[in-house]
Amino acid sequence: AMPGGEGKTAVVVGGGLVGCMTGVLLARDGYTVKVFELREDYRSKASDAANSSLHRQLTNTTKRSINLALSHRGLCALRAAGLEDKVMTEAVPMEGRMIHPAGVEDCLATVFQPYEHRPGMSINSISREELNTVLLEELESMQNVTVTFGAKFGGISKASGLPLFGSKEIACDFIVGADGAFSKVREELGRLVRLDFERKYIKHGYKELTIPAVKNGPGGGDYAMPPKALHIWPRHEFMLIGLPNLDGSFTCTLFMPFEDLDKLKTEDDVVAFFKEYFPDIAANNFALMPTMLKDFFANPTSSLLSITCDPWHYKDKLVCLGDAMHATVPFYGQGMNAGFEDALRLQELLHETGHDREKAFAKFSEEMVPSRIGLCEVSLENYVDMRSNTANPFFTFKKKVEWAIGDFIPSWLPLYTMVTFTRTPYHIAIQRAQRQDRIFYGMLSVIGASALVGAGGLLRRVLAA
Repeated sequence: AMPGGEGKTAVVVGGGLVGCMTGVLLARDGYTVKVFELREDYRSKASDAANSSLHRQLTNTTKRSINLALSHRGLCALRAAGLEDKVMTEAVPMEGRMIHPAGVEDCLATVFQPYEHRPGMSINSISREELNTVLLEELESMQNVTVTFGAKFGGISKASGLPLFGSKEIACDFIVGADGAFSKVREELGRLVRLDFERKYIKHGYKELTIPAVKNGPGGGDYAMPPKALHIWPRHEFMLIGLPNLDGSFTCTLFMPFEDLDKLKTEDDVVAFFKEYFPDIAANNFALMPTMLKDFFANPTSSLLSITCDPWHYKDKLVCLGDAMHATVPFYGQGMNAGFEDALRLQELLHETGHDREKAFAKFSEEMVPSRIGLCEVSLENYVDMRSNTANPFFTFKKKVEWAIGDFIPSWLPLYTMVTFTRTPYHIAIQRAQRQDRIFYGMLSVIGASALVGAGGLLRRVLAA
């Protein structure tokens, strides 16, 4: 560990993925870390009843998306925390997208679209709970860390500037706000600085469904479908996706406009809908997804929102990160990766400034704001990509041409590659991709025009003959 935080205490508000990651990295640097989490410990049975009644599914770890796609940015943070190998044993690598075309009844009659043409480039499906548990156990094993559950953040004391939990002030040098999209620390930040805050809901909601494991399944092992892929059923206005779990099951998510979801009122409506749009799932009386109807009506329909904020800090006293500053729609699988990268970048800047917090926080905020606004943009755009373009042959053609160019010009990287397999700031990735697109479409029009001229000459000769 690179010391520098000795004698300084951080209070981390939020014991989810990003709060825990930030806590581990700060503790590695010698800071005394006190993590406070509003929920009861989900690892204890007592928490089940408390959490389900108290909180809406958006703030509940166990009710939120069960799988996460862990890629380069998140892995870099896990490496810095010394937890990469431990986490990767729990992950299922996905080497590309497995497209389930419309109107096909066989769930194995799919089209595979690799993420990258270079081998070994995969994203990793991991359970949110497994990951949170690895991080919590690491925190609890560290001498300079305490974790307190069931602790409600009560704001910052006007007199002392210290955080309140219940009526108790907690002594610390600075506060880290990692308390998610509905952040209370963000509200306090808004009282201390002129905070620009934007929140946008999209018209689409989602519902979680399950494809259970099958003993000796056709996908190999206990999988009903090939596991080394992110399965997508693109249907233009809506889509279904499925991510593999270690136990042979897939966690599926139906993304769809609320107004269309609201039309699916009865069991007959839902069955007819699946038979029409997802015949491979409906085949043989829903053999692939036997609990579909039960899950469809039992599981909540959840909302999706984007949040952006500026700035992220107050002096050397308070810094916020993760969903509290940049909640994003899940279509690029970058929410957790970006949150982990926040924690890592904060650590890197503390190192670069010799742990001068005021400098580090200011630089952190300045760097992260444009990058995370970019993230929210690309995540929304990728939804269109996934539900429409994956079914479009031009999309596949463009990808192959881009890879071919990339073999000659190593700096030419598709947007997906920059986002998923590098740490390029998101807004810079967008700018580069836009420039590449201009060149790409320019080339196409030149090639297209010369092809037309050639064809015209040929036509004249044929007609003259």
